[in-house]
Amino acid sequence: MRGAKPATLALVVAGAVALALAIGLFIVGFAGERLIERRQHLVAETARDYFVAFAHEDGLAAMARALDRRTRSEGGAFDYTAFDNDGHRVGGATLLTAEQLPAPGYSVREIGDADYEILVQPMSVGGTLVIYENLADRRAFHWAIVTAVGATLLISLVIVAGAALFLGRLLMRRAEGIARAAEDIAAGDLAARAPIAGAGDVFDDLAVAINAMLTRIEELMTGMRTVTDSLSHDLRSPLTRLRGALNRALDEDLAQADRLALIAEAEAECDQVLATFSALLDIARAESGLSRDLMAPLDLAELVRDIGDLFEPVIEDAGQALVVTAPDAPVPFVGHELILRQALGNLLHNAARYAGDGARVALLLETGEDGGPRLVVADTGPGVPVAQRGRVLERFVRLDETRATPGSGLGLAIAAACAKLHGGRLTLGDNRPGLRVVLDLPSAAID
Repeated sequence: MRGAKPATLALVVAGAVALALAIGLFIVGFAGERLIERRQHLVAETARDYFVAFAHEDGLAAMARALDRRTRSEGGAFDYTAFDNDGHRVGGATLLTAEQLPAPGYSVREIGDADYEILVQPMSVGGTLVIYENLADRRAFHWAIVTAVGATLLISLVIVAGAALFLGRLLMRRAEGIARAAEDIAAGDLAARAPIAGAGDVFDDLAVAINAMLTRIEELMTGMRTVTDSLSHDLRSPLTRLRGALNRALDEDLAQADRLALIAEAEAECDQVLATFSALLDIARAESGLSRDLMAPLDLAELVRDIGDLFEPVIEDAGQALVVTAPDAPVPFVGHELILRQALGNLLHNAARYAGDGARVALLLETGEDGGPRLVVADTGPGVPVAQRGRVLERFVRLDETRATPGSGLGLAIAAACAKLHGGRLTLGDNRPGLRVVLDLPSAAID
């Protein structure tokens, strides 16, 4: 079926071109015939005017002698005859008698085996001038033009049909490559990609766009599997501990203090589960843009100092030191204050959890390279390997694959969603030593 498509395309194109060429040939034939006829009429009328003027100046007899000379010497498509007022031929060819002459003007008459166009012109000095044109030469010339044009158009038709067949096969081959990739993807092969020929044409542009879409779909599917696996793992543990604590709390022989301790443990596990779902909801709202309605003018400098005051005890409890740097002057910005607080809070929590005892943690508000505000959380801990920096921005991804340390693996994902919500950019860099997380916000959002 696919092999027949280029031929079908070629037939359609060839049919359309053939119709256009047929119309063109008809127009050329009709116009050419009219043009040749007009040209021959001009020759005949020029000769008529000449001989009529000759007769007026030198007389009919002199004109008749000139016609005899012209008839004997010309040997072309035209013949001439002059008749006097009595209908006697006084000079020129003997093709018709006066009685056989048609009405004045142009007419076509068969004389012998040939067709002639005849121009009959009465003269004011008396008598009649007749000019005959043998139509054989005119028709042969017209036929030669039509034949030449027709042959040219036929060759053009063959060339166009061949080009259409070639282009049809080329286009179908390119389109089939994209179609095969789509079929492979529909069959479950998410790694399939549309081929790129490198020609820089529209098919390459289409393949690049499709491949970008497929890459994004593959990333989303991989992320979904990661989220599903990680979520099941992260929720299984607290839910199992929750169930165990509640089961033990139901023991009738258990002391009241121990029962209350188990209930408190169950409550903590519930809080962990709720915190995980709350973080997921925050990420979903930020990434979907639903939180843009809650954006309002705020002072980033005041926000940074407030968060620094809030987390300084947390950092100190982890055996670390926190340094907060922000301008004294207000830094106006239009943003979502709650999500900005969550993003910075999660980054500081990560630093407190992973930077290690004795590390230094910095919370900075600077001016970015594009003139917009830049929020930085840096520490002197072990940092994140370069190969893992893109991966840790995904949901539930943790470098501690055993999940021996507490946490959901959503902290950096929330920060990334915050950057996306505000039209900014989140990057992870090397603090030498440690990790440097940079949240660049757009200057266009500054109020």
